[in-house]
Amino acid sequence: MIQSIYSKIINKGVCSNKSDTENKKNKLLNTYALFWGHFIVLFIFLDHFITRQLTFYVFLLYSFTIVSMIAVVLLNLKDQYKKGRFLFLVMLFLNIGMLSLFIVPGCHIENYLIAISCIALSLYTKNTVPFIFLVLSLIVYFIPFYFYPMYPKEAIERVDVFSVIALFWTVYLIVNSFKKNNLVNEKKLAVAYQKLEETKKGELAHLQLKSLKAQMNPHFMFNAINSIQNLVLKGDKHEAYQYLSKFSNMLRENLSMSEKSFVSFDEELSLLNKYLELEKLRFKDDFEYQLLGVDIYDTIKIPSMIIQPFIENAINHGLLHKTHSIKKLTIEFAVEDVFKCVITDNGIGVKKSVQMNKDNELQHKSFSTNAINKRLELLRDYYKTDIGFTYLPSDIGTVVEIRIPYLKDVI
Repeated sequence: MIQSIYSKIINKGVCSNKSDTENKKNKLLNTYALFWGHFIVLFIFLDHFITRQLTFYVFLLYSFTIVSMIAVVLLNLKDQYKKGRFLFLVMLFLNIGMLSLFIVPGCHIENYLIAISCIALSLYTKNTVPFIFLVLSLIVYFIPFYFYPMYPKEAIERVDVFSVIALFWTVYLIVNSFKKNNLVNEKKLAVAYQKLEETKKGELAHLQLKSLKAQMNPHFMFNAINSIQNLVLKGDKHEAYQYLSKFSNMLRENLSMSEKSFVSFDEELSLLNKYLELEKLRFKDDFEYQLLGVDIYDTIKIPSMIIQPFIENAINHGLLHKTHSIKKLTIEFAVEDVFKCVITDNGIGVKKSVQMNKDNELQHKSFSTNAINKRLELLRDYYKTDIGFTYLPSDIGTVVEIRIPYLKDVI
């Protein structure tokens, strides 16, 4: 019931006579408005029942915000997307500013200002408005420290102006780069669709483009940015720069591999190592992984961008919810009639993960698994052999075996 209502709200303004890009932006704006509206309702509940500090003016601000979020969705419905997105950004900026300066001062709410320019980048094609919000966010960020002191003197002394500016600017550039690459991929995908309509061929290439979008999961990207932010705020500049370097290298390798149907095992292994290193920085000593059978397959090539989404599933759906011991992940490779990759984790297991999603009403169709499954079906039909993936029995955690074709001394 609730899921159906949310789906209707998110799809307000979506229609068949609009382009896919326009419909995606409409859905994204509606999602932002719905998400922030929920946060405001949560703030009202906490202020009234927990802190007992819900004043009339604070309630007035919260009420005006909820009305504004409803207005954003209605503007979207009336094909007034431009007005809706500007209203949302203004209200988001006003809310975070008021929360950090007056409602809950001294609680580091100003750190969330870093997200505003990123959200603006996702809603605007041109960078003028996002850059304006970046500058405004930086100005407001320093107000609690220098113009309207709310923190102890030692906390103010720890704030490095140049580091904060560098952090805001770096995150802005990373998201902007991701946006540009996404626009390029959207154009490639549009060309692929056009060719499919004209010739009804090239289905594997089409799914390769879809797999690119599945590979660079937005949740992972924002997790990475959040980890970088935490490192800078803690003063771990060296580790933050190391994280940024690995993240940018992974983006570059990923985009390079997206144009290839088959890649060398070394290329695939390099990308997997970078991804796992980033997850290791994210979880620190709470995460251990090992790669087995990696030193004997340097002369083979395998389909690109199939293994990593399964590893991401193991981490985000199995290991992330494990709280009582070290999170462990093992990835083992073997070459028989087909190339095999067995991914083993000691997480909560498939059944419990599915149940948690149902309990939290977060059950949804996995785009990455669906896209990869279609690619595996095509490869299975083409190579006429045992290709696909299977969940193997396990007493602890999850074990998945992936079987894909490989080429030796070809391409």
